[in-house]
Amino acid sequence: MYLCIFLLLSLSSSRELAMSLNQPFKLNIKFDLPQFESAKSGQTTYADLIFVMVYKLVSSGPRLLRPIYKSIIACVANIAPYTKKLAREACDGLIYLIQVCTKPEFLKEKDDNCKATTALFECVNYLIAYHDETNQHLQVQLMKNQNLIYNLESPEFEKHFTNTLKPA
Repeated sequence: MYLCIFLLLSLSSSRELAMSLNQPFKLNIKFDLPQFESAKSGQTTYADLIFVMVYKLVSSGPRLLRPIYKSIIACVANIAPYTKKLAREACDGLIYLIQVCTKPEFLKEKDDNCKATTALFECVNYLIAYHDETNQHLQVQLMKNQNLIYNLESPEFEKHFTNTLKPA
């Protein structure tokens, strides 16, 4: 599994590949995801598939993937600037990933975990900055979850990271 993730990470840095992921998803592969079972309408793209699969890996994947979350999320961040439109399910998954990666427990677990959080916010920034007119689902999800962003600025969130030792 590690090899597949690192191969995807390497491939996701290719601009040509990222641009081609905007093609409608047309393969007749059986998934346990309802949005890809009804992909015959041409609304679902390969980029949606990657976003949803990364979400599924983080939400229900094996715990042994936890050390490489940063690499898994980097795959999504690499293709985000070239993704023209995300399906609702992919946007839901992206917001879920932000919720997971902004938890104080996750951020304190490893020094590197803040890079995964930064990559997710860059991903959202790219999607809104370059393709805001076609990513209405993401805009709606951001409005629904605006408290998530506001909580990052709150003093309660900052208390989790302040040093409790008093200077001598």
